[in-house]
Amino acid sequence: MYRILLLVSSCMLLLACDVSSQSGEKSDTSKTFIPSFFAEGNDIVVTEQDHRHRQLSFYTLVYDDSPILPPASASLAYNENQTLRMTSPINGRVISTPLSLGSRLNKGDIVLQLNSPDFNDAMSTLEKAGANLKLAKESFARAQGLFKEKVVSRKEYELAQDGLVQANSEYERSRKFLEKLGVQAGGLSMLTGAFHLRTPISGTVTEVRVNPGMEVKSDLVDPLYVISDLSQLWLWVDVFEKDIAKIVVGQPITVRVASWPDYAFYGKVDYISQVVNPQTRSIQVRCQLDNTELKLLPGMHAQVSIRNNNTQPSLLIPLSAVITEGDKHYAFVKVGADRYRWQEVILGMRFEKQAMLLSGLSKGSQVVSNGALALRRDMLLLNSTP
Repeated sequence: MYRILLLVSSCMLLLACDVSSQSGEKSDTSKTFIPSFFAEGNDIVVTEQDHRHRQLSFYTLVYDDSPILPPASASLAYNENQTLRMTSPINGRVISTPLSLGSRLNKGDIVLQLNSPDFNDAMSTLEKAGANLKLAKESFARAQGLFKEKVVSRKEYELAQDGLVQANSEYERSRKFLEKLGVQAGGLSMLTGAFHLRTPISGTVTEVRVNPGMEVKSDLVDPLYVISDLSQLWLWVDVFEKDIAKIVVGQPITVRVASWPDYAFYGKVDYISQVVNPQTRSIQVRCQLDNTELKLLPGMHAQVSIRNNNTQPSLLIPLSAVITEGDKHYAFVKVGADRYRWQEVILGMRFEKQAMLLSGLSKGSQVVSNGALALRRDMLLLNSTP
């Protein structure tokens, strides 16, 4: 096709020259015809006037941290160090409206109110222990004074002292039991008589399994609430046994998810399992992931790249810019305003959309990332034309 077009173009130029000479017009020798598309050895020229120029896109090579492994599938999960699966430490009936999903909580916020006979019994025990302690203190003070005046015997004095110790012990036991429930002396629970369940951490309510009027037991298997600080997530990735020696705790990672295709999330490896899965011959690696913008959610699938933290960064080239012929790889690199050179490149590790560039080009080189295949086809046609 190109051969036919070139022949037609030549005939038209000859015809125009013939007509011009026959009409007696003087030819303008100062103007020369410059084609908009032609090849010179390993170079090809595409000027802005040629329609092919509008189809070309470019990528500038820059250094990036070298991934040590191709991107792998991974799953996001709660950071268990910042997640609470909350149950009630005491039996009772729900008398408040349960929190809704997504509620944001601060440490110490009330999450549930219970009408609890067990709690009321515990408060009564504390009140009784407090009254007994008061009497024991008064008895001991009186016995101590009388003993100094030698009105009572040492035995009576010691009995009063033992009574004080025992009363104090009973009071502390009752107080500590309520303290374990999260109830403080003079707190809201003691003032209202209803048990107020509070969260010991800040976070977001991600799961709710409680209804109004529900009878709550202290031995429930399922949690009433799951509360988690989602600003930090865990990411679990399975690494094959043969690759595990490349990974160390602290290595940086880059994560991408389908929900945010043009956004990268960053974290680091913080745990490497000591057990090999016998079915897959893989080892689980846990990564700590920053999620301060709350774009990521537990349960999402992700693509993770574990980066090299110990060597120099590498040049990465888009695979769309690479053309393979035989056992060699090539790319078109921009060497002038409209000139592109067919250059052999040596590739290293390949990834989903990029490959590591070992040699052939340098930082700052511009390669044709879109339209390279069509440009190579046209170049071959031009070079095959006599």
